[in-house]
Amino acid sequence: MHIPSSSRLTVSGGKTKRGRPRRPIKSLVSIISNIHLLLRVPSFARWPLRLHFFAPEAHETWKKWCSTAIEPLRESLTVVTDFGQTRTTKAKSKKPASSAATEVGAEGVAGNSTTGGAEPWGIHALPLDYEPIKEYVIKSQNVFEFEQEGNCIVCREAIVSGQGLHAICSNEGCEGVGHLSCWSRHLLPAPDAGGDGSILPVQGRCPQCNGGVRWGDMMTELTLRIRGQKDVEKLLKTKRKRATTKAKTSAEAA
Repeated sequence: MHIPSSSRLTVSGGKTKRGRPRRPIKSLVSIISNIHLLLRVPSFARWPLRLHFFAPEAHETWKKWCSTAIEPLRESLTVVTDFGQTRTTKAKSKKPASSAATEVGAEGVAGNSTTGGAEPWGIHALPLDYEPIKEYVIKSQNVFEFEQEGNCIVCREAIVSGQGLHAICSNEGCEGVGHLSCWSRHLLPAPDAGGDGSILPVQGRCPQCNGGVRWGDMMTELTLRIRGQKDVEKLLKTKRKRATTKAKTSAEAA
């Protein structure tokens, strides 16, 4: 529904007995080509998406299609591969028959450390919490709780703690803070500088460290800080619990 009729790669061939358009026969190439097309249409072109491949043949088809496509995808699209099933299948063939729990782990559902199960892979290894940005959240908490915002890294005016919305650079080691409106203005190129008139940024570079930043990551951290105190507490509590367990295990081993 989001693909204009003039841009469609596949069209219906004939009609069904009920007079409806017959759906084209699907193949790996047709699916990959339509994914490529969907990621370019205006409805999704600026979404902070990641494309994950869990099968080598699908990824190879994707690379071949991208090499022949006339219109390239945006640079901000991240492509991730995880072919864990191939690795675990090979490892499984070299091992004797194992318990049912290990078999489940080998299929990528959930490994069991007590039975030697494989690590989760594919969709089962995708992070469903805020663990990937934990260090980012910790840095933000230290800066804003101790009122170390300083001056806006864009407009250079002093930031008043607790007044307004302020975003912090997501790069490790950089504590650059700026007004939300200043960040947006900095990351969105003006129309006379090649901008397309978009309202929200996608990505850009931090004025302080010159490292790449993604608008979606910064807004996730800002939303957590403003509205997700329970999630932040849970995230930080998990870290302290793991550290305590590790120390206890080391003491028992000694």
